[in-house]
Amino acid sequence: MTLSRRLILMVAACITLAVITLSLVFAWLGRTALVEQAQSQAQAVARIVAESARLTEISLDEMQQVVSNDLTNLAFVLSRISDTQNQAQGTLLAEVAARGNLPVLWIVDRDLNIIASSIGDYEPLVSGESLPEELSRPALEALAQGSRFSLPLGGSADGTEYVGVRIEGGGAVIASQSLNVLEPVRAANSLPVLLGALLNQDEMQAIMVFDDQQNLMASVGDDIVGAPAERLAMAVLNTTAARLDVSTDRIMVAAPILDTAGIAIGATVISQSRKRLNQMLFDYLVYGFGTVALVLGAGIGAAGVFADRITRPVAEMTRAAREMDGRKFHPSSLDDLARQSDELGILARVFQDMAVEVQAREEHLEAQVKARTAELQQKNLLLEESQRRVEAELDAARLLQAAILPQALPDHPAYSGKATMVPARELGGDFYDFFMINERDLGIVIADVSGKGVPAAFFMAISRTVLQSSARGLKSAGTCLAQANDALCAQNPMDLFVTTFYGILNTETGELTYANGGHNPPMVIRRGDGSVADLPRTGGIALGVIEGAKYAEASIRLSEGDTLFLYTDGISEAMDSAGKEFTDDRLRQALQHSHHNSVDLVLDGVTEAVEAFVGQAEQSDDITCLVVRYNGGRKARPSRQSKPRNSELAESGVAVVRRGENAEKA
Repeated sequence: MTLSRRLILMVAACITLAVITLSLVFAWLGRTALVEQAQSQAQAVARIVAESARLTEISLDEMQQVVSNDLTNLAFVLSRISDTQNQAQGTLLAEVAARGNLPVLWIVDRDLNIIASSIGDYEPLVSGESLPEELSRPALEALAQGSRFSLPLGGSADGTEYVGVRIEGGGAVIASQSLNVLEPVRAANSLPVLLGALLNQDEMQAIMVFDDQQNLMASVGDDIVGAPAERLAMAVLNTTAARLDVSTDRIMVAAPILDTAGIAIGATVISQSRKRLNQMLFDYLVYGFGTVALVLGAGIGAAGVFADRITRPVAEMTRAAREMDGRKFHPSSLDDLARQSDELGILARVFQDMAVEVQAREEHLEAQVKARTAELQQKNLLLEESQRRVEAELDAARLLQAAILPQALPDHPAYSGKATMVPARELGGDFYDFFMINERDLGIVIADVSGKGVPAAFFMAISRTVLQSSARGLKSAGTCLAQANDALCAQNPMDLFVTTFYGILNTETGELTYANGGHNPPMVIRRGDGSVADLPRTGGIALGVIEGAKYAEASIRLSEGDTLFLYTDGISEAMDSAGKEFTDDRLRQALQHSHHNSVDLVLDGVTEAVEAFVGQAEQSDDITCLVVRYNGGRKARPSRQSKPRNSELAESGVAVVRRGENAEKA
C-alpha cells in the first residue's frame, strides 16, 4: 500500500472515529437530559398534587363557611318577620326556601316547639313535624331563651348544615342548607381530574398517587403498572428522594409528595413512553452517520489532494534510491526537490551529496576490489601449490611412518599373526612392533602417542626406537617400560606421552608376561569356547608423563589356538555421524566366536564392523590392531637373512591400509 493511501485511510479513520464519538456523546447527553426532565416532571407533578390538595381543602372550608354565614344572615332576616301571623310566616318561609333552594326553615318558640315551617301553612303540631335529633338541644335552648344571638347547630348525617338565630321575646329561626351544593366544586378540583389534565403531557402514559402507607389514592392512564410502581413508591417514601426505572418500553419516575414541614406524605409515579427517547437517539445516530458520510467524503478528497502533495517528494526520493541501487542515479534529477526550503528539500540536498560521495566511493572500491581480486588469485595459486606440496610431503610422511613399522612378524611355527593400520587424514602417533628378543621370546608392542600431526609422528618414531632399544637388553616387561619412560621424559620438549602395551611371549610354553602403560588392555579369544576377555590390568601410567614411574607385570598362559587381539583407541572410540562411539562392548561382539577363523578373517571382521558402524562419518583417529595366535610350543625354523620385499608383504601377514584406497600397500 502506498504512502498516500495510508495517509488517506488514516485521515478517514480519524474523522469517522471523531464524528461517531461526538454522536455517541450527544446521544448520551440527550438521554441524560430526557431522564432528568422526566425526574423534574415527576417532582413538579408531586408538588402540584400536594399544593392542589391543600388549596382544594382550603377552598371547600371557605365555601362551607360562606354557606354558614349566608344561613346565619338569612335566619337573622327571618327573625325580624317573626311577629307576623303563623300562617303568613309559613308561606313566607316556604317562598324563601324555594327561592334559596333550601331544604327547610323553622321558627320555634322558647320551648323549641315549631310554630312555623317552610313546608307550608300546615299546622306543625298536627303534622307531627319535629326538629332533627342530630341538632344540639343545649344550643337550641340557648338560642330560644335568648342567651345566644346566633349559633351554628352542626350538620346531619345526610350532609345538611343548620344555623339558628334568636327572636326578640324568645324563640329562634332555624335555617338549613344541604352541603351537596359543594360537590360540583369538590369534583371539579378532585385529584383524578387534576391528574387527567396532566396526562398526555410530554408522552406521559400514566400517573399514580400513593399515600404514606403505599396505598393507591388515584391513578389515570391506560398503561397502569402495578408492582414496579409500588416498588418505586416504597423506595421514595423510605428515602424522600426521586427514583428512576428505565426499561425497554417505558421510563418510570417517582417523586415524594412533601407537606409544609418537608415530610413525605405520599408519592407520585409517572410512566412515560420511550418513544421520544428512542426517536431522539435514532435522530442523533442518523445525523451522526450522515455527518460522517459528508465529512468523510470531504476529508478523503482533501486528504487525497494533500497526500499527493506530501507523497510526491517521497516518491521522488524513492525513485532516486532505486536508481542509486541500480547505479543509474543522476544527482540533477532531484534539483527541483532540493530547491524546496522544507525538510524534504533538506533531505534531497543531503541525498544528492551522499549519492555523489557514495558513487565516488563505489568507483574507488571497485578499483580496489579488482586489484585485490587479482592479488588474491595470485596468492590463491601460490596457496594451492603450497597445499599440493604439503599434501605430497604428508603422503611421503605417511609412507615413511608406515615403512618404519615391521613389515612382517618374525617367522616362527609357534605363532601366526597379522597387523593393520588405517591412518586418519592427519598424521597420527599409533604404532605397533614385534621382534625376537632371543630364539625363544617374542616381543609384542602396541602404542598410541598423544596428539596429532608431525610432532606426534616424530614422537612415535622416538618412542619405538627407545622401546626396542630397552627391550633388547632386558627380559622384564615392567623394567623395559620403566627404562623407556625415563628416556622419553628426558627428551620430551613438547610434553607428549605415549600409552604402551609391551608383552613377551614364550613360544615354547605360551606364557605371556606383560606390562601396561595406560593403554587399552588387549583381549584374549579362547579357542575352547570362543569367549573374549580383557587381559588383567597392571595399573601403569603412560610413558613420558612422570620420570621414575614403576610398571607392574602380569602374566597369562595361552593355550594352543588362543588368539591375542591388541588395538588402539581409534577402534573403541570410532564415532558415527551422530557422535556415538563404537565402544569396547561392540568390539567384543565382533570378536565373539571368531576362534575358528583365521587371523586374516579375525582382523577383517573387526575392521568391517568398525566401517559399518562409522558409515559416512569422517575418521578422526588412526585405526590400528594386531592379531597374534599361539600355535603351541614348536622349535623355530631358520630365520631369513634379509627382510622381505614390498611385493612379499601380502604373504608376511602385515597390512598397512591407507584410507580412501582399495588396494593394500606394504
